[in-house]
Amino acid sequence: MGKSKKLSVKKEFGINLDCAMDAMEETLKILKRAWDKAQFRDILHCALDMTDDTLMARIFLALDKGPSGFISMEVWISSLSLLLRGTFEEHINYCFSVYDIMGDGILSRDTMTNLLKYSIVSQTAEDDAEETARDLIEVITKKMDIDRDGKISFNDYEQSVMKQPMLLEVFGQCLPTRTSIHTFTTTYVNAVGKM
Repeated sequence: MGKSKKLSVKKEFGINLDCAMDAMEETLKILKRAWDKAQFRDILHCALDMTDDTLMARIFLALDKGPSGFISMEVWISSLSLLLRGTFEEHINYCFSVYDIMGDGILSRDTMTNLLKYSIVSQTAEDDAEETARDLIEVITKKMDIDRDGKISFNDYEQSVMKQPMLLEVFGQCLPTRTSIHTFTTTYVNAVGKM
């Protein structure tokens, strides 16, 4: 910021706002920046202890509404608000959008298999993980497919999760744990408040 602007601010308000104005300029520089998928994944991993690469890629795609391949700072801030302080209904919408990467409002058996097969730890071959995933899908479908059409629509998912909140992340973790939220907020939010 130029010296004349600082002097005019000081004269106008009768106080020295150098630090505040410099901080605002730095904040604006940061807000204009965007993160690619690797940077976004690193932030989710380091700051919020989310470690599933497959789901982090889906989270990125669910939040990145455009073809740019970048998450803007504005999107990051609104996403962080959702992750840390979102309502239960917002979390339902968000989790479903992460799982429904095709955006058609339906979780097919293939989609569910792809989501679960990477979450299952198998002692032997990959086929066992896929078979276990199919068995799990049978159980989940019986539990969540309210209209019995063989797929889980958003309506099925929402109604099931409202009845049994533990089903919110049935296809994998897309929200930080309470411990991670607490650690993040006490580390960053309190530090910002003390500045």
